[in-house]
Amino acid sequence: MTSQPKHIPDKVRSPWHATTQRLSLHFPGKGFIVLVFVIIALSALSSSDFSTEKPIVVAGEIAPVDITADRSFLFEDTKATQAKIEQTRQIQPLVCDLTLTPLDILHKQIQELIISINNAESFAEKEAVRQTLSHELGEEIPISMVNAMNTEEVQEIITQQLLPYVQQRLALGVLQDMRSVLPYKNGIIIRNLATTEESLHPDTQALSDLKSFQAQLSQKIKSLNLPAQGKRSLGQLFAGLVRPTLIPNYEATTTRAAAVEEALEPVLLRIQKGELLARQGEKISQEQHLKIQTLWNQKAEPFHISLFIGSSLCGLLLACGLLFSPSGKPASPMSNRDHIFISLLLIIFSLIAKGLSSLGTQLSITSITFSSESLAFGVPIAGAAALAALIFSTRRYLVTGILLAFFCTTMSKGGLGLFLYYFLSAMWSTWLTARTQTRQEVVWSVLPLILGLYFMWAGATCLQGGAHTRFFAESMAVATGAIFSMLLTFALAPVVEMVFGYTTRFRLMELLNLEQPILRELMLNAPGTYHHSLIVSNMVEAGAKAIGAHSLLCKVAALYHDIGKISKSGYFIENQLTDDNPHNKLTPSMSALILIAHTKQGAELGRQHRLGTEVSDIIRQHHGRGVIRYFYQKALQQTDTIPPKIEDFCYPGPKPQSKEAAIVLLADAVEASSRTLTDPTPHRLKLHIDGIMRDIHSEGQLDESEITFRDIGKLSESFLRILLGIFHHRIPYPDKKSKAVAR
Repeated sequence: MTSQPKHIPDKVRSPWHATTQRLSLHFPGKGFIVLVFVIIALSALSSSDFSTEKPIVVAGEIAPVDITADRSFLFEDTKATQAKIEQTRQIQPLVCDLTLTPLDILHKQIQELIISINNAESFAEKEAVRQTLSHELGEEIPISMVNAMNTEEVQEIITQQLLPYVQQRLALGVLQDMRSVLPYKNGIIIRNLATTEESLHPDTQALSDLKSFQAQLSQKIKSLNLPAQGKRSLGQLFAGLVRPTLIPNYEATTTRAAAVEEALEPVLLRIQKGELLARQGEKISQEQHLKIQTLWNQKAEPFHISLFIGSSLCGLLLACGLLFSPSGKPASPMSNRDHIFISLLLIIFSLIAKGLSSLGTQLSITSITFSSESLAFGVPIAGAAALAALIFSTRRYLVTGILLAFFCTTMSKGGLGLFLYYFLSAMWSTWLTARTQTRQEVVWSVLPLILGLYFMWAGATCLQGGAHTRFFAESMAVATGAIFSMLLTFALAPVVEMVFGYTTRFRLMELLNLEQPILRELMLNAPGTYHHSLIVSNMVEAGAKAIGAHSLLCKVAALYHDIGKISKSGYFIENQLTDDNPHNKLTPSMSALILIAHTKQGAELGRQHRLGTEVSDIIRQHHGRGVIRYFYQKALQQTDTIPPKIEDFCYPGPKPQSKEAAIVLLADAVEASSRTLTDPTPHRLKLHIDGIMRDIHSEGQLDESEITFRDIGKLSESFLRILLGIFHHRIPYPDKKSKAVAR
């Protein structure tokens, strides 16, 4: 026989091995692939809107029913938006272009005028200059004005005093008419065309126009030391030649105002979920018409791709929790039927949530006492979680509850409050279910279930700001959901047992009844085996609780693990009441064949009596691939030529495939071998238990059960406590003779 690989002790394991032990990953099979497709399909369904198209409500018509908002949305206040635009237009500054071209023209005209006057000697030439100047000034001027400027003093004043002053003032900007900027209360923007620089001048009163500038220039000319004719000539000259340098650019102003208006955000009003948009019998106003149409237009998109992607990613990440085991407690991998069962739960209850959400949406349109989430509180998610708790361990029904809460929330278009209500109600239901021992107790658990759901609903309602007008409708939905949860648990549990072959907690608790026909038959036909099974059941229950395994499944499997001995009970030593051992008349190989057959026969009896797949598997695995060494050694002693094959004396197995099967195997071997101890003191029992479990471990019987060396240590301590209670010492009672002597 090939040697079996031994487990590595915890103290010499590599860091990588320790890491993988703390977080055990089970790779998915076909069932998990089905679950993935279901999650994606449900995400697509939750992202789709199949609501019927609503009729158009026209302003001025009478509302046929009360119309309420089934969701919160933003509504544009067009009047406020228009007022905001008008206000923006009013505060927009006027753009004025500052051009220096008039300065160049003025300087050129003055230079040409002085040259022309200086070159004119005859009267005709001076008359020509007068006519040219009259044309430039736009009015007839006398010849005396030309004669007045024909002096060196006047020309020097023009070029050295007046022209620089005028150019300096014009460079700062002079308007044609001050009235063009008065409507712009926030000033003007001066844009220098030469440098493209801009500057804001908020005070329009500080600006100058031609009229005010000419008045200032006239005062300056009057202050000059010139004859009156010369002053009048200079005043008339500059008044005619000066042009404005600050030109309002209304086109640029309009363009900038339009850009600002385009960047403005519209004025949005938040319409809260449940808000009454129109009351039945009232005339629809223009504002109400816009609100209703905005609500229905926002619901027109049939598929939300971002919601689909988010739901798919979150759902898949949550489902990955089914692949991992908690630290230090690796669990058996989930089978395909487990993933398919969870997929069916998600499909059924997500569709229920979707249906109730659609019905709630329809009712919310006609009644203010309803919202799209009112009926969502009636989803019997507590019943689905209870079904999962009847089958799976804590970690698995916890992940299942989270998945159910997540998809029911997305189907109902709910928020954080509804998700917490679903999740907490699922956990409360599983806590109650895990503590019930009979179906009658499940019926009575509906009262604390309803009470707990009301507390969770109150918290969720306050969290999401629910309106007091919906309290009655939602409270009725909560109570209805709790009652339906209990009914679904009763209705679906037998179907799940029959279709999927699960052994639920209800079935396991029924199998614990010692009045079961197969147990009564075991007690009558194999009383020693029956007593042995009772002790082993107590041992495995304590051991399973110590390492976090399924204690109820272990206890039931231990009660039935040796039912295969019923047909040939006399061939097993615990049932032999006399010294007449039938094996003395058989060959060792035949004896071994009879003993080996009890695992296969026990599994067949388990299927006949509907013990469930888990229990039948443990019955078949509770000896693993162990060797019946007594008859193997006996065969070796009786054979002088060809040695017997050790495979003929091995149980067919398979080795324990779960922690529960491994616990039953260890407890069965420990209890049976402990009967051989003559003086079972605590120390001897401890050494004996450790020796038996060490041998089983070294033979590799536990290699496929995911049980750790640390678990074996805890099981040893639990088994020792039970066996010490059985093998405890008693005070010997005195016989009658000793009593007589005592008297």
